[in-house]
Amino acid sequence: MNTRLTRFCRLILTATLFVAVTYTESQAMIANDRPKFGAAWQSADCATFKLAALVAALSDCGYVTVPERHKQPNGRTIQLAVVRTRSIGDHPAPDPLLIEQGGPGDSTIGVFPTKGLPFLPILPRMLQERDLVFVEQRGTELSRPFFACPEETDHELAVARGELDPTDTKWMVACRDRSIAEGINPNAFSTVENAADMYAVAEVLGYNQFNYYGVSYGTLLGQYVLEQAKEHTAQLRSVILDGVVTPTIDFNLAATYTFSQALRNLFVACAADAQCNQAYPNLEATFLALLDRLDQQPTPLQLTIPSSGETLDTTIDRDEFLLAFGPYMANSNNAPTLPKNIYQAAKGDFSWLMENLSGNLEAEGAKGMYHSVLCSRINSVQTDASTLLPPPYEQLIPVGMSQSDRVERFCEVLQMELEAPFTYDNLDIPVLLLNGAYDPVTPQAYGEAVASNLATAYIYTFPGVGHGSFFAPAATPAGACVAAIAVDFLADPRQQPDSKCLSEVKPIFEYE
Repeated sequence: MNTRLTRFCRLILTATLFVAVTYTESQAMIANDRPKFGAAWQSADCATFKLAALVAALSDCGYVTVPERHKQPNGRTIQLAVVRTRSIGDHPAPDPLLIEQGGPGDSTIGVFPTKGLPFLPILPRMLQERDLVFVEQRGTELSRPFFACPEETDHELAVARGELDPTDTKWMVACRDRSIAEGINPNAFSTVENAADMYAVAEVLGYNQFNYYGVSYGTLLGQYVLEQAKEHTAQLRSVILDGVVTPTIDFNLAATYTFSQALRNLFVACAADAQCNQAYPNLEATFLALLDRLDQQPTPLQLTIPSSGETLDTTIDRDEFLLAFGPYMANSNNAPTLPKNIYQAAKGDFSWLMENLSGNLEAEGAKGMYHSVLCSRINSVQTDASTLLPPPYEQLIPVGMSQSDRVERFCEVLQMELEAPFTYDNLDIPVLLLNGAYDPVTPQAYGEAVASNLATAYIYTFPGVGHGSFFAPAATPAGACVAAIAVDFLADPRQQPDSKCLSEVKPIFEYE
């Protein structure tokens, strides 16, 4: 899971204008009535976080200082970047929505208030009802420290040039040693500590109660937030899990299963649509034949390194194609193009995938935090993906194993303290679970597995949608339906949301 999985491509400027023109004098009075922030708050200029001026005008930006280890409150500290965007409604609810990105290791503030509020209408719609609080998880880009591994970029470029074996671990050791020398304690970057941060932020901002939204890894974090609900002063009112991860699965090891399931859903959807089936017949066979050809005869390509503009002559083989195609498929904006572009690739045209292929050359997100989170929760992995999903396509198995082995090698380097196995608790808190049928990382089966452990759970899967239902294009029935269900849920989490709109959500296809 990475930032490209949740990249926004559609610019909807009306949402920005909506935020600007509806903030009236009455809302300014409400803002003055809000609780004072606690002593752990340190204000910052919103320009520090690159917020648009219109969003910054509605927001309080800064850092919340939290213990590095919450069971050692007088020990070392970490600073979490936080943006609180004030409601634009005349009578906002007192309980905000805390919003968390995935990864692990991706930037919440770098996506949601920066791109989501201006360009994703679901968030301004929610802002009508309550404050939105965006918490940059510990270790991610805008928090302090940033637990990144820039050493990975040199490794990936050397591999692409054929100068280094992909399994070489020197970059991992270098990242660990540099991070520790800079004062970073890898054991502090776990989901248990991350979940406690959510309550700490809510309490410092003066909220007695809050709602939680998480996407991708943010859904795993949300389940830990649920587990800790009785341990903190602030009360958890409701939870939205979007692109649901089940805590008992190693999602890297299971990736061949989840990716295969998303592909099957695509192939079935195209075959069931008369126009798609006529334009792109035998889509499954075409895709698998493409993988076999790339495995036997990699295609020469020239890629551009994003940060430097340098060009790199390399080849694309089966595994490199899959590593780029997965994030492409996960982006719901790309969903209509999938059959067309599979056929394009079968003809040797990969121009539509170049951004993803080039992006894989450079480290992205907090890769140190990513691995510390995964390595610390090994005791929770108790379920084999084969018990939840059909067997994967055999062509996907090698890349899945290589990615899982890569994480395992990093875990050997980090030698993390292990968390206790995850257990479900506080099951009476209402939870809304959302999944996309084209999601190659978190399939419907994961959402169903999580929902089966909860007393009050509402679960919905959206046809033709990828990873993160909140990112479904706004101008589609799927985007409108996701927004309607989520807003209805937050209005009264104890009442099942009105989901009639789901009957209007169908896969959409583009043609040449």
